[in-house]
Amino acid sequence: MIYDFLAYCFIPAASVWFAGTSGWMSSNFSILRNSGRWSAIFLAWGIILLLCFSLWFRDISRSLSGPRTADRLARGAGLILAAALFTPYLPDQFPRLSRLHFYCAFLSPVLFMAGLLLLLLRFRQVSRCLARRFLLGFWFVVLFSLILLWRGSMVTSALEIFFSSACSILLRRLHKRTAALG
Repeated sequence: MIYDFLAYCFIPAASVWFAGTSGWMSSNFSILRNSGRWSAIFLAWGIILLLCFSLWFRDISRSLSGPRTADRLARGAGLILAAALFTPYLPDQFPRLSRLHFYCAFLSPVLFMAGLLLLLLRFRQVSRCLARRFLLGFWFVVLFSLILLWRGSMVTSALEIFFSSACSILLRRLHKRTAALG
């Protein structure tokens, strides 16, 4: 019940709330975080997101037998996202740390999606029909994220809201489905 609340309500609502009314296509969470007033809230949101994704990913992976490459990718993505959360993005004051933050913030979702794809390919061995729906959802998230990245010419709040919300829902649904399969 708490997982459903976090996936379907808290993570999407907190993402939208954090972005606020700022230009979703001209700003991003890193800029908003370093504006001063939202830093603690942003870190709490990021830690909850990391915790949920890690627990769901671990449970799904355990229920599906196979190589642990997906787990390693997800753990790496989590560690890299944690580094991004705690590294400031203040290009004028800390150019090197800001560059590190950028690379971590960009690499983390790429590794996460690679791990998720491997999980979905394992799930396809268990249930081909169900996996097809999840793979369609996966490719929709990838395609729409790329469209948002292209339209904004940068990682935008709109992209971050969509990606975190869509992945939260997709991962939670997969989590529930694999738990139901036993």
